[in-house]
Amino acid sequence: MRNRKIGFLLLSGLMIGPILGSGIIILPPAVYETAGNYAIFAWVIMLGLSLIFALMFGKLSLLIPGDSGVPLAVERAFGTQIKNLSAIFFLLAVCFGPIAVTGTAGHYLQLLTNQSFFNEKWLALGILCFVYIILTRRIADVGKFAFFMSSFIVVTLIVGSIHTIITVDGSFTLSNPITVSDFGESLLLLFWALIGWEVIGSYSLEVKNPERTIPRAVVLSFSIIAIVSLTVAFAFQWIHSKNGNMMDQSLAPLLQSLFGSWSTPIISSITIALCISTVLLVIGAVSRLIADQAKNGLLPSWLSFKNKNNVATRSLFSLFGIHIIVFILYFNDFLSIQTLVAIANAFFLCNALLGVLACLRLFDSVFFKIGSFILAICFLGILLFSSPVILILIILVSVYFIWLQKRDSKQHEKILQVGNE
Repeated sequence: MRNRKIGFLLLSGLMIGPILGSGIIILPPAVYETAGNYAIFAWVIMLGLSLIFALMFGKLSLLIPGDSGVPLAVERAFGTQIKNLSAIFFLLAVCFGPIAVTGTAGHYLQLLTNQSFFNEKWLALGILCFVYIILTRRIADVGKFAFFMSSFIVVTLIVGSIHTIITVDGSFTLSNPITVSDFGESLLLLFWALIGWEVIGSYSLEVKNPERTIPRAVVLSFSIIAIVSLTVAFAFQWIHSKNGNMMDQSLAPLLQSLFGSWSTPIISSITIALCISTVLLVIGAVSRLIADQAKNGLLPSWLSFKNKNNVATRSLFSLFGIHIIVFILYFNDFLSIQTLVAIANAFFLCNALLGVLACLRLFDSVFFKIGSFILAICFLGILLFSSPVILILIILVSVYFIWLQKRDSKQHEKILQVGNE
């Protein structure tokens, strides 16, 4: 069966849910608690940076297309060994992150079903297996499934938030001053919402007419994400400014005016859909990365195999084995969700940081160079909040691959010198 490539609508469906992520549920209350009604301005600033980030990686995926995504750009900018470092960061992030995400989905699924005899960890395993089954399908089928979930998330949040703004008695004032420190802290919280755009490059070979499809998908995805984020953030502020901070700090009140008692189950359903969308995107991306690395001889060649649907099945099943091991550690309480998130976030940030630095070196545009520099400083600043143990590991691994790159560069120079003589 011929593998069908996807257009900009299905590519957007793959991107919207994961980039919104659990942040659209967690961040509006957290940022409002920090910045009050000034939080909406923090959202606007962050969405401006997110637009730069999205355009940057959309252009990068066209400049250097391939299954490896960001590591290919890193190789062009800094060399093969730094590419390998980027690939390792992304792979490590995806070894740990999906278990944390499916663990969260399992918790909300247990709340949704209200069946305490179903252990949330077993539900998490069921969700993980479901995701892998979906990923064995053609990219067009995966895209349709992701598009359906993204549509459900977007329509529900926008309609519920707008209905709340129109029908609920709220207010929006800037009478209370805010400190620079509090506003800065709100921006720091929102920087997590940037992560995700860098994965688009991993799907650059799966789309029809990339030069047209990818820019359109980036613009559509960003527009929808911006509308959802600003609408939800403003609606949350609208009802809390009037009624004080003692109200429910979840997003359920945003849906109560329209959905009544169904608001909490719907928020749980949205959270589960966001989690599944995120895991679909990152596992699909890293399975392509593994296959590409294997094709280039950096991993065992048998991992490069793709079936008739163009799915890297051996890479996918290898990842599944890794996830089962991590799940066993999580199931037996050796690793908590918080620990898994901390590990994954640190490595995702490292991969994004290398991608941004590659953009800084590769792009001639002053606009992109300034944007890359700002994002690099911010990502590095956030990374410094990671666990000391994780930071030490990152530094050791980075120093080792930088040394390998310098060694390779010297050997290459020697070969050139001998050739010239």
